[in-house]
Amino acid sequence: MKITIKKFTITLSFIMLTVVFASAQVQNLSVAISSSVNTAVTGTPTVGAFATQADIETGLISDPVTFAVKSNRLWKVNTAVTSITGTAITGGPVTIAFPLPPQNIAWGTVNGNAQTVSSFTAFGSLVNTATEIKTGPRGAPAVIGNEFTLRYKIIPGFLVDPGTYAVVVTHTISAQ
Repeated sequence: MKITIKKFTITLSFIMLTVVFASAQVQNLSVAISSSVNTAVTGTPTVGAFATQADIETGLISDPVTFAVKSNRLWKVNTAVTSITGTAITGGPVTIAFPLPPQNIAWGTVNGNAQTVSSFTAFGSLVNTATEIKTGPRGAPAVIGNEFTLRYKIIPGFLVDPGTYAVVVTHTISAQ
């Protein structure tokens, strides 16, 4: 019996692959970004003279003051009357016994370009009692809500001594 052996030739082909490994390095960068809240204020809140009884009874409104806020956080503005000083005037009492109180001073935000205020909010009865007057979004003044205008109304009434009064109103802007 004849055995036939078949031979198989297997040809192995080796393909040489050239692999290029990219060299990568990792660096960690630590960045601390602080809260940034600031404002630019334009305008001077001047009030004219209380010349008539109607002025004394119904009050006078100040010129507008505009706030432009830049913030990378939500923000708020608090305000307070921090001092009121009175100086006697000719024809008035020698000393101020009944000065202008903070509750006779009010603030209001302006409605649009008309520069009118629809309602005023009186300051507290105590000096340095802060009131939140405005909150806003993060962004620059061009962001809606980051620019606003205030006006003040002073109604002395007939219980306040005649005099010249200097009222200091302090606004504090802070991140929420």
